[in-house]
Amino acid sequence: MVRQIVVILMVAMLALSGRLMPSHAEESTAQCFVETGFCIDGRIREYWAAQGGLRVFGYPIGPQATMRVEGKTLTVQPFERNRLELHPQNARPYDVLLGRLGADRLAQQGRDWYAFPKSATADCKTFTQTQHAVCGRIWQVWRQYGLEIDGQSGISEAESLALFGLPLSGVQTERMSDGKEYQVQWFERARFELHPDNAAPYDVLFGLLGNETRDFVPAAAPADLPIVGAPSGTVAEAIRVLAPRAAANGYSYDDVKNIVEAYQRVGNSVGVDWFLAIAQMAHETGYLTSYWSARPQRNPAGLGVEGRSSVTDPGEPGWVYNTQRKMWEKGLSFASWEDEAIPAHIGRLLAYAMTDEQATPEQKAMIDRALAIRPLPAHLRGVAPTVVGLNGRWAFPGTTYGQRILEVMMKLRAVP
Repeated sequence: MVRQIVVILMVAMLALSGRLMPSHAEESTAQCFVETGFCIDGRIREYWAAQGGLRVFGYPIGPQATMRVEGKTLTVQPFERNRLELHPQNARPYDVLLGRLGADRLAQQGRDWYAFPKSATADCKTFTQTQHAVCGRIWQVWRQYGLEIDGQSGISEAESLALFGLPLSGVQTERMSDGKEYQVQWFERARFELHPDNAAPYDVLFGLLGNETRDFVPAAAPADLPIVGAPSGTVAEAIRVLAPRAAANGYSYDDVKNIVEAYQRVGNSVGVDWFLAIAQMAHETGYLTSYWSARPQRNPAGLGVEGRSSVTDPGEPGWVYNTQRKMWEKGLSFASWEDEAIPAHIGRLLAYAMTDEQATPEQKAMIDRALAIRPLPAHLRGVAPTVVGLNGRWAFPGTTYGQRILEVMMKLRAVP
């Protein structure tokens, strides 16, 4: 009996010691920073240390957490200068990727990097993908760091490119958060800043993009907006969000630019908030990814798409085979965006917003043109001078249709 009690006590003590004194394999490898109160661990810590540590990424400004990034749920950790993302399905070193915070921050600011003046020059390293050159001290620092991918000693250009991404601008003067102006150059994953008053290597610093994107607070959507009025956004904002998504539907950046600028021209000609019309188009077409918005349909807002479908060809005008839904559907198709599709869309908006008596000659001409394509019942004329007035009218049941368009409008003006 005594022997049994001793054995039981020994087992209990061993179990307790196992809880209080973990083995070496169970010991935490976390590195914590009193400066921010956050720790880094595991693969993120390893990557952070190997690719430049504090100099490149700064301190952690949050814990590891899940986040939706480009439609995927990832484990990420934010740092002062960037965001590290875990992609465990990728082989090393691509199992950790940097967020595209250079591009994201420009998007937050409503700036279209495609529109930056090209800086290609024979005297510097020019990247043909963006037609921007990297020169001088920025080039030297850019080449000092890289993601080890070839197993060779030293850092290749490909490895630097893998870490920082392509240049999105040339060197340009900008005012930073301290109120001072500096020469900076934007990259996909970084912003290089020239500080000539500092001794090397601190004469080139990496922008605090992690802090800036974290602290950005987008404006709340308005409760309502008039359909006839000043534009509520810019061409650059609309292109910046639509172009990457529309590529899946066969639209190039220039295609999207032409569509957006056509909305601007047609909308301005009749006083319509063309940016709001683009938001409606984006809502209806899944940001230009739907079958009906693709060529040759070019349908911007579900015009004439009544929800009728068939598994076989009805053999009647207006029916097309929807390759996304694998069925025949009826709706309107247009030969061009600017000459047909956009006037049909904006003219129909005007028909909801005003009566013939309220319309100018230019507005009435566009209304007549749109209603000749698809009539609008008389009791719906002039009932929706604001976008929320379209609730339950443009789409059925659509009880929050206008509010959803306003939410899309705000997404066009914020980070995609």
